[in-house]
Amino acid sequence: MRNTVQLAVAAAVAAVVAFACGEGTAPSSQQAQVLAAEQEQLGAMVDSDFGAAGATATDAAPAGTSLTADVTASTADTAPSFWGRLRVVPGGPRPIYHRDVTIQGDTARVEHDITFDGLLLVDTSADGVFNPTAKPLADRMTQHAVLVRDDSKPRGWRVAQLSPQDWTVVDASRQTVAVTDVKVFRNDTLLVEVTDPAALFDVTSRVPRFRLGDTVKVVAAVTNSTNSGFTPPSFVYLHVRHAALSGTSWQRVKMADNGDGTYQRSWIARRTGIDRFLVDALDAATLLEGTADNYRANEVGIPYRIE
Repeated sequence: MRNTVQLAVAAAVAAVVAFACGEGTAPSSQQAQVLAAEQEQLGAMVDSDFGAAGATATDAAPAGTSLTADVTASTADTAPSFWGRLRVVPGGPRPIYHRDVTIQGDTARVEHDITFDGLLLVDTSADGVFNPTAKPLADRMTQHAVLVRDDSKPRGWRVAQLSPQDWTVVDASRQTVAVTDVKVFRNDTLLVEVTDPAALFDVTSRVPRFRLGDTVKVVAAVTNSTNSGFTPPSFVYLHVRHAALSGTSWQRVKMADNGDGTYQRSWIARRTGIDRFLVDALDAATLLEGTADNYRANEVGIPYRIE
């Protein structure tokens, strides 16, 4: 673990405080207030995980979920229904949390970088018996935020900008699947387009806001250079909460393949809350080839607010 605090004062510029910590390392008081303000104001928008843990069934939009497919496409290779990630394996490696807080004058910049060493569980047998196999999963999540001093806030800081979440594989040579574009529509009106997950969006005017009953359409562009030989080359899913009348548990639904490198899915905002929905693109072989060490995926998480 590292705990570094650097203070530099240069002529004609404000003091700059750079802070980096791992899990279990206590920040200084200023950085602690920044991180606390971020968590209190953004809540689940900056959570470090998503979806149910372990292998679960892909949801088929049962009655009451309000998830609609938009397009029905047939494919030669069918993705297994039961699969999922176990990012934290009991008794296994713990996630590595790294948080960088840089304060310059009245502005604080925060970067979250979290690395996981877990498993992908997939039941490829389709024989009515739940017996998933496991393969190594090593991925990371990065997200950025900007806060400004605001004495009207309890912590003295207000979140001004936030990026989407970018989930990538740790081994860059395996990053052959990419979500290159995500468009978010509210009742057929384009709200935001994400082409760079590291881009910062104003939390008041650019982070998507919905009201109960709004229809949210998500259209994502995906590229895949793996050449695994399957058709389609990628399976793309949407992970979403707040789409069911019954509660706010995570649902995973397959996005419809438009046949032009884009995928889409719509859902209706049924409950209020703050969170992210995620576009999850996986190389087809990652799900279709049992225990092979071939995990390749990219997920982009879009923060939102339902009022």
